[in-house]
Amino acid sequence: MIHDHQELADQDVSWLAIRQPAVVRLLERELGPANGMSDGDAFGAGLALACHVLGGHTPVGDLRIDHHALAVGMAAVRGGRCDRAMVRSIRDQIEELRVVLTPGEQDAVATVIAAVIWAVLDCSVRELGDTLVA
Repeated sequence: MIHDHQELADQDVSWLAIRQPAVVRLLERELGPANGMSDGDAFGAGLALACHVLGGHTPVGDLRIDHHALAVGMAAVRGGRCDRAMVRSIRDQIEELRVVLTPGEQDAVATVIAAVIWAVLDCSVRELGDTLVA
């Protein structure tokens, strides 16, 4: 069965809202009108990238990321503990989107997506727990 792009995007967003409500709330809080980004472009870009990072039937898609993990991720990214190559990769992906963002919006989207990736890695390590071998 062939799906059009819009239908697949709608399914990704629905999946994200159901499986990762904390991520959606983070996107709303950081990229929404409360932060002066009233046109919705930054939120849309963040939503697209979050779906790309978390979407699909993968082990990452099975993780449940909570508010605490996201707060830790935001603090780590804002504290400069994020890999520069990852940030460059996120910025490259932002540039590929079909949306024009201000430099401030690009920074905000990159920060939030980096925090989501941080939280994914943190949650993955916690799930492994005792199976990690030193």
